[in-house]
Amino acid sequence: MKIIITGATGFIGLNYLSAIHNDGNEYMCLVRNQNSCDALKHFHVEVKVIVFNKKELQAAIKGADIIIHMIGQMGRYGLQINEFERVNCLMTEDIVEACLVNNVKQFIYLSTPGVQGFGKRLCKEEEPYAPRGNYEQTKVTAEKYIISRLENEEMKYTIIRPDFVYGPGDYRRIKMYKNIRDKKFILTTSGKTYLHPTYVMDVVQGIQRSVNNEKAYNEIFNISAPNDITVQDYLNTIAHYFGKKVLKINIGYHVSVFIASFIETLSDRLLKKEGFVSKNKIDFLALNHSTSSLKAQRLLGYVPEYDFKSGFTNTMKWCENNHLL
Repeated sequence: MKIIITGATGFIGLNYLSAIHNDGNEYMCLVRNQNSCDALKHFHVEVKVIVFNKKELQAAIKGADIIIHMIGQMGRYGLQINEFERVNCLMTEDIVEACLVNNVKQFIYLSTPGVQGFGKRLCKEEEPYAPRGNYEQTKVTAEKYIISRLENEEMKYTIIRPDFVYGPGDYRRIKMYKNIRDKKFILTTSGKTYLHPTYVMDVVQGIQRSVNNEKAYNEIFNISAPNDITVQDYLNTIAHYFGKKVLKINIGYHVSVFIASFIETLSDRLLKKEGFVSKNKIDFLALNHSTSSLKAQRLLGYVPEYDFKSGFTNTMKWCENNHLL
């Protein structure tokens, strides 16, 4: 089979490529600029640099059997809604249409559990949408488009929602790890809520089990770790690695949000930069958000292998090897 991957230079994409050697498939990675090719030179895959417009996409996808679409625009300070829409919605639509022109068999789309919002523990795939921000809202839009557009087409879709992914290659959380190590991090809520850190190679397994799998056709799957854990256990595991303890001053959710919102507004208006704390960051550690992967286990044979302690140890080895701490 010929499999095309978009977003291969991202965190999940690079880990996925590391796991596909000699699996009998032909791979091509579509990238948006020449500089991205350097990250892929160690993998035995064809790389094509294209402008992601309809014409070039149709030509690039010709002959493909399966598309794994991993490109996504995540949030960052100052990013406007139109950029989320351009990448998460319009680009996805163009790729789907190019796939249909070329009679692609399966379209695999990486989404997020965030489309269902916070406040739920072991959330199932069929629970209603409840997006919180621009990233999540545009992912909802993309999911709905994929489902409705392909409802009566021969090409099948598979939507994967990886939960709170971490592991080697994830640079986003290194600052938090350092702050916990240096006792610059304070937990201001109870720590009793649940989240679901999922090691990246479990996510890779979930995607692999979806490829060319009839049981994955026109389905949505949560991909998550063996068990969700409390915020306190999550932070304690990180602190324990460094021989430290987590600083905790439980002032409650509402007071924490009030202070965070004040700091966030002040930083934005006066300093024109992101605040060191925000309502979103408080919510992430104060509200339940974990997902059930039982559907993936039942239909795909997905078997999550990494609890947070073992996955985090692997992550720290990567950080140390790359002098990131």
